Amino acid sequence: EIRFACVGVGGKGQSDSEDAANNGKIVAICDIDDQVIDKRKQSEDFEDAKVYHDFRKMFDEVGKSIDAVTVSTPDHAHAVVAAMAMKHG
Repeated sequence: EIRFACVGVGGKGQSDSEDAANNGKIVAICDIDDQVIDKRKQSEDFEDAKVYHDFRKMFDEVGKSIDAVTVSTPDHAHAVVAAMAMKHG
């Protein structure tokens, strides 16, 4: 089973993270908006996921236990998040 972390779970991130959940297990979600996180946590696909507001902390804590990452952030942050995800393997 593929273990996913999802960075940005509102807006486009909602469909990206739902697609990931259809193809594996969501183990961590990260978003700066508490309302977005609260809404995602209501879904059974996300209820067991660890919650983060800072993707750097998320990667430090769970980076070695995830297989794939969805990056659904504003365009200027894609490269930073993706590079950190790759650095953690």
